[in-house]
Amino acid sequence: MTAGVPAGVPRDITERVIVVIEAVVDAAEPVGPRGLARLSGIDRSTVGRILRRLHEMDVLERGDDGYTPGARLLTLSRVLAARDSLPEAVGPILGALVDRFDETCYLCAFHGDVAIFTHEIQSSKPLRLVVELGHPVPLHAGAAGRAILAGLEPDTVRRLLGVAPLQRITPGTVVDVDRLLEMAEEDRRRGWTISREERVSGGAALAAPFFGHRGRCQGSVVFTLPVSRLDDEQIPEIGTAVAEAAGALSERLGMSPDV
Repeated sequence: MTAGVPAGVPRDITERVIVVIEAVVDAAEPVGPRGLARLSGIDRSTVGRILRRLHEMDVLERGDDGYTPGARLLTLSRVLAARDSLPEAVGPILGALVDRFDETCYLCAFHGDVAIFTHEIQSSKPLRLVVELGHPVPLHAGAAGRAILAGLEPDTVRRLLGVAPLQRITPGTVVDVDRLLEMAEEDRRRGWTISREERVSGGAALAAPFFGHRGRCQGSVVFTLPVSRLDDEQIPEIGTAVAEAAGALSERLGMSPDV
């Protein structure tokens, strides 16, 4: 579920340049020639030559800790983002869940180490959970964040949760890192996450992670409702539907079925 060495060594210089750029973007942090050689499967001397030329072209920025996307690449990304039809895809995917169950659904995006609710479709019911869009949410509390943890490797989960005490937001918040790792593994095998009053008192949620084209977790599809309306017998049906919605979104983002 995470980015790794591409299948086979890139054959020509064009393919190698693209693979190096993708590796820099996927790293989500400064990365040097040695790390890029490992991620791309290209020998270090070739990676070094490509990096120098991309830096000269302002495609990549070079800092003390390694390379990051440069001004030219960021400009291109903004142009592509403006043209991207993902928002058009999110609406029907969330809308299908809302139409089926009439409960509020969200998209929670994961960037670097921050999870943020970005899209919503509300239930028609008068009593519903409302989340403010654009504000970071904790990864350890609630189904939205924990589904993202399930989409990441255990080492990454431990790094993100850190060693400092986690905030207990409600009496139901899980703050033990080892237990969270166990829960992430359980959710990973099942395909979806469920939480009851972990972040919002009186609230429940089910969520599943979605992935980008190289198998990197990009966030979660989230189904919310008051805990008083959560029917235990319906949980497997809802969880499966949420996982299928996340899978459809992953496909829209170009995730390969064999990643």
